[in-house]
Amino acid sequence: MLHRLPIRLLALAACALGLVTAALAAEQPAKLPTLTVQQFKALLPKLQQGGYVFYFRHAASDMFQLDDNPVMGDCSTQRPLSEEGQNQARSIGNAFRRNKIPVGMIKTSPFCRAIDTAKLAFNRAEPDEGLYFATRLTAQERIDKANHLKRLLARRPADGSNSVIIAHNANIMEAQGIWPDEEGDAFLYKPDGSQAGAPLARIPVELWQQLNR
Repeated sequence: MLHRLPIRLLALAACALGLVTAALAAEQPAKLPTLTVQQFKALLPKLQQGGYVFYFRHAASDMFQLDDNPVMGDCSTQRPLSEEGQNQARSIGNAFRRNKIPVGMIKTSPFCRAIDTAKLAFNRAEPDEGLYFATRLTAQERIDKANHLKRLLARRPADGSNSVIIAHNANIMEAQGIWPDEEGDAFLYKPDGSQAGAPLARIPVELWQQLNR
């Protein structure tokens, strides 16, 4: 009987490990589809009617200039957009205009790279302290910012328009467990007014340039 005990213990351990793994997997967001140009164009009639929220990670930035001690309002203390990022932002705006996608509310992180992404794309920006770069905050502050972003993602846009939020990878990670692969990536939402819900799809940053060809 004693020689069977280790086997039973191993079996119990394996079962427990399986339950833990399953629980962790259940907490992870399902793998999102990445829209192609063709799929995006198929969505255009709905996007042109409004009712969607686009969450953008800011466009590509200059990684050679770190912002270890950033001062809000002083862009010289922050990591700026690179030339590539500036071109990406312009491509985003051109694609929205060319495809007649209406934009209403535009909320951005107070960091210059997010504000500049919005201004280059849409000629305007509304900085929001609730979208401050989440990795620079205390645990409670991160929770508060995550809840703020969830409320923004759940808010229905004004009739006939779409909303745009431009912030950072850490913000959407804190709010929904999603980590954007690239600067400039976006996630598309269809809010119901009560909760954020899962994004419908990821929009890769290179798609905007493809839409302008």
